[in-house]
This record gives sequence, C-alpha cells and structure tokens, in this order.
Amino acid sequence: MNDIAGIWNKEHKDKESKGKRMVLMFPGQGSQAPGMGGRFLKFNDKYLEYFEKASITAGADILKVIKGEDPLHPLNDTRFSQVAIFTLSCVMGDYLLRDLLLDRGSIYSLMGHSLGEYSALCCCGAYSFEDGLKLVSYRGNVMSSEYSGIKGMMAAVIGAPVELIMEVLENYRGRVFISNYNDYTQVVLGGYRKDVEKAMDDLKKRGVKKVIALKVNTASHCPVMKDISLKLRRFIEENMEFSCMELPFFSTTEVAFRSVTGLEDTLEGQLVNPIRWVESVEYFLKQGSDTFIEIGPGKVLSGLTGRIARKNEIPVNIFNTCDLEDIEVMIENLQEKGLLNEA
Repeated sequence: MNDIAGIWNKEHKDKESKGKRMVLMFPGQGSQAPGMGGRFLKFNDKYLEYFEKASITAGADILKVIKGEDPLHPLNDTRFSQVAIFTLSCVMGDYLLRDLLLDRGSIYSLMGHSLGEYSALCCCGAYSFEDGLKLVSYRGNVMSSEYSGIKGMMAAVIGAPVELIMEVLENYRGRVFISNYNDYTQVVLGGYRKDVEKAMDDLKKRGVKKVIALKVNTASHCPVMKDISLKLRRFIEENMEFSCMELPFFSTTEVAFRSVTGLEDTLEGQLVNPIRWVESVEYFLKQGSDTFIEIGPGKVLSGLTGRIARKNEIPVNIFNTCDLEDIEVMIENLQEKGLLNEA
C-alpha cells in the first residue's frame, strides 16, 4: 500500500464513527438471476437508458440477456453477466442516492464483493457509469475462457473447517486456491476446472456435505488470473482517469479504505487475491455500523453479513433491493430511522 493510501486508511480508522451508521454493499458475479430488476424497471422506466448504454458497450441487448430471451448471449456467460450486474447495481445505487436521497452523512462506506467493487466505485464517483461500463465489459471479456484460454471454475464449500479444506488443497498446490472467505462456514474455491472438480470430490469423500459449483465460467481471486490481472491494469492505465470520490470506498481484498491514488493496484490485485468478506464486515461491526444495505441483484451479501453479525452477537439492520417488496420495507425502515433526507 502506498503512503497516500495508507494515510487515507488511517484517517478513516481514526475518524469519529458516530453517526456513520450505514454500509452500502454491492454484489458480484453469481448473484445474477433471470428477470432480475424487472419489476423495479417496470415502474421506474427512466432507468432503462442505463441498459441501452450497456447494450451498446456489450454488443448485446442486456435486457434480453437478463430476461433469458437471447440464446446467443446467456446470462451466466461472464462477458454479459458482469455488465448486467454492474448496470443493475448502478441503477439501484443511483435510485437510493439520488431519488430516495439516502442521507450521505450517515454512510460510513461503500464496499463490494468481487465485481461489486466496480459498482461501488462508480457510485462513489471514482468514474462515470459510461467509463465503468467500458472497464467492466473489458474485464468480463478478458476473464472469459473464450478469450483467456483458461478453463476455470469456482465452488462454494459450506460447513467445513478451513483447516480441512487447506489439508485437501495441499494436493492441488498451484491449481486450486481459496478465493473467498465469505463467512465463518463458507469459503469459495477457485482454480482450473478439472482440478476444482477433483478437489470437490475429495472434500465430499472427507465428509463435507455441501460443495456447490458456482454460476461462473472463470476462476477469480486466485493466482490463476495473474496474466489477466496484468492485462486489466494495462487497460486501466491506457483508458481510465479516476476522479476524486464523493463517498468512502473500502476494499474487501485489502480490508482497507482506498483513495483514488493506488486504485490501479487495488483492481489489479483484486483478481489474484482472495476476498476477505468476513474481516471486512467485522471491521464495520466493530466501528458501530448497524445498517447494511445490499444494492443490486440477489440477497447473497445480506445472508453472509447477517450470519457474521449473529456470530459476533451484534444486532444489525440488513436491507436489500432484490424486489419491490424488499425496497418498500427498506424505505419504510430508513424513514423511521431518519436515514432519508427530505426532497
């Protein structure tokens, strides 16, 4: 970590956290589902322009991809799932921050899980939605097995001690890695497809009951992605110009606040280093944050964060934007807590 980024992190650690109650969380790849965001967009059609821009950048009708109406561009293809998730997450982020007037003074930080960091950075103001689309589209393309030649895979291991998992992975050094530390009972493996499949079988033979292949066709957050991470950095250096952020951003691979300076390092390292979600949530719990909002498709982060908080016996409020009913519940509760400003 460079000196400026270190100073930024220390300032936020030392900062009085009173009143900084909210943490905004953005999900990553794997949270996609057919029809996601459909009901929200039906009643908020002004946001359709985001998807029009996304479609031009991705070279596919992203709304049709989401609806499952485009057989040539499946939603689980990383080239399109990343753009779709990023777009919907930015839509929901703008909806909360601009339309609902979420109280910015009560926001401690924005953070994301994997791809979700790109959505978080966009909502922080590090770059425009249009520039973020170009970056995410490039990331999805360069990570795709069709472009990278890497036959990667990821799998969730649930209910097994990390020590047991590490013992099994000793037989797959340099081939299979722990990519995500999601909660106290869930980690995610990443690596070469054939080796991950063998490691999954070995874990089951050792008595692990839940080993689940994820809906991705790549292997993020492990050394397998080294060459891809270098290509991503070159793209960033040649095509991106970061702006000063309006809201604090917290890296879940570095477990630290980051400023604009050094974002190239963060985003390059993000592809080869594990996501430390447990440590990241623990940090904010210790700082007294009591409201976590998952912004984007799905409820994966809501579930992980809830289990981490319960394990630490800390009561928190967790909301998400998965469907209209969830949004209505969130709005009602945020109004009661005084976390929405008057228009």
